[in-house]
Amino acid sequence: MVWETPHFSYAVRDLPKGCQLCVRGEKLVLFTTGACPRDCFYCPLSPWRRGDVVYANERPVKIFDDVIEEARIQEAKGAGITGGDPLARLERTVEYIRVLKENFGKDFHIHLYTTGALATEKALSKLYDAGLDEIRFHPDLFKPNSKLFKVEMGNIKRAFDFDWDVGGEIPSIPGQLDRMKWYAEFLDKHGAKFLNVNELEFSEMTLKTLLDMGFQPVSDESSAIKGSLELGLKFLEWGEENTSLSYHLCTAKLKDAVQLRNRLRRMARNVARPYMEITEEGTLRFGIAEYDDLDELYEFLIEEAEVPAEWLYINREKGRIEMPEEVAVELADAIEGDVKFFIVEEYPTWDRLEVERIPLP
Repeated sequence: MVWETPHFSYAVRDLPKGCQLCVRGEKLVLFTTGACPRDCFYCPLSPWRRGDVVYANERPVKIFDDVIEEARIQEAKGAGITGGDPLARLERTVEYIRVLKENFGKDFHIHLYTTGALATEKALSKLYDAGLDEIRFHPDLFKPNSKLFKVEMGNIKRAFDFDWDVGGEIPSIPGQLDRMKWYAEFLDKHGAKFLNVNELEFSEMTLKTLLDMGFQPVSDESSAIKGSLELGLKFLEWGEENTSLSYHLCTAKLKDAVQLRNRLRRMARNVARPYMEITEEGTLRFGIAEYDDLDELYEFLIEEAEVPAEWLYINREKGRIEMPEEVAVELADAIEGDVKFFIVEEYPTWDRLEVERIPLP
């Protein structure tokens, strides 16, 4: 039976352990490199992630401590390692697995996505010895005659020699149902536990390519591709009847409305300053004042406006003074001149992405 989860996704049988943690916002996203042996037409990576870079969620990583700090802020119970292909920088990826396990314990669940192209027996052995719990293969199903595809499928077979959870992860591409069925039967035959299917989405990088290929967005408000969700549901119905695998159809709505929001909420409670309100969406809401001379404004607010110092924070990096929303509203009514007041909402992430700015009169 295909069942609808509480997270706007669909499943057959049980969700993989990695997915269970992910939908609750408990998985750190560890991006170990943008390098990849493939160039998929639907790859959503932004230009600045296509190089040999490392990120923990939105945080650029320079040293191991950056990853540990990000995991602690998130109160993460596991990590999903992605790229690119993490195996393109195998030693780096293995070391991050070891460091995470050493700092957070053996129950810190780590899963990894890979094309399979670089999953040699030696590489798999290193990943397993480092403590990897779950490996997800994304071969190039749509180029079945390529040499790379044959290498990928041969390498995937090797993964079943190790005592970890093996599964697949593929996009739901309209017109490719037969190839998806073939892969499901392959995984089932070799003893895999699951096959995850992602609703196909466009990004700024892929929109033109997908449009040129005849794909269309579901709507002006959605990044999902028309027909992808319906194909995924049809595939799950087939999979339930014809294989013993577990399936999870991960929708665009799940990523935006559930997974991200849950992660933001976990982070917000650890980074919010006393004057910030944590919203239902996990954003931080507070007031700000902008002025050419922040020190002069700060002194004025303390001495003339009699605002308690603990309510004010000078953010020199962003050129503003932060304060509780209600204080900003009162000051905007009382102070005339060149000082500008706003209510802002920001993500509690490393980059503090601003999602709303409301000017006060």
